[in-house]
Amino acid sequence: MKQPFNPGDRTYYVSDERLRAFKALTPEQRLRWVEELASFLRLAKISKKRPVTKHT
Repeated sequence: MKQPFNPGDRTYYVSDERLRAFKALTPEQRLRWVEELASFLRLAKISKKRPVTKHT
């Protein structure tokens, strides 16, 4: 039986340079970044639910 995927097991690396760049953003820019990311993730989740169809 396949074990369910634990989302807490996801890991990724963020460079110090990327962290410094994010830290340099204004609070408004950070909020905009978070909102854009959330929108992207919602779109990805929606497209994952739809079957892929080929157009010829």
